[in-house]
Amino acid sequence: MKKTEEKKTTAAVAAKKKPGRKPGTVKAAAKKTTAKTVAKNPAAKRPGRKPKPITIETVCKLIEKKIVKANVSKVKGTVAADIEVWGFEDGSNQKMYIEVKDGKASVMPHTYNAKDFRVSLSFANAMDFANGKITLAKLIDSEDFYAEGNIAAAVKMASIF
Repeated sequence: MKKTEEKKTTAAVAAKKKPGRKPGTVKAAAKKTTAKTVAKNPAAKRPGRKPKPITIETVCKLIEKKIVKANVSKVKGTVAADIEVWGFEDGSNQKMYIEVKDGKASVMPHTYNAKDFRVSLSFANAMDFANGKITLAKLIDSEDFYAEGNIAAAVKMASIF
C-alpha cells in the first residue's frame, strides 16, 4: 500500500469513529484564554486564603532578625531573659527566651529556667517591637510591659536593642 492510501484509510476510520466529521478534517484548536477574555467573562472567584495565625515561632524569627542586625558582641558573659507574650490571636500566652552567650545570641520559643530576668508583655507590643514600630524605651514605658529580676543583666541585654 502507498502512503497516500494509508492516510486516506486512517482518515476514513477516524471519521467513522466520530460521527459528524468529514474525512480529513481536523478538530478546531481550543480558544486561547487571555487576560482580556478573563476580564470579559469573570468566572467564579476563588475565596481568599486565610492568613496563617501568628505564633511564638514567628515572633522569635522577627526578633532574631532584629538581633542579627545589632552588635551582640559588646555583651560580655551570659545574659538570659525569659519572655512571656500574652494575648495571642487564639487567646493563649506563650513563652520564649533570648540568650546572649559570649557574643552570640539565640532566640527560642521555650521557657528558660536559668534566666537572669523575666519579662511579660502584650502580643501587640511584641509585634510592634519586633517589626521596629516601637522602640525599647517606649516599650518599657508602656502599661503592657512587666519585668523582674537582675536589672544589671537587663541593662546589658537592652544595649543590643
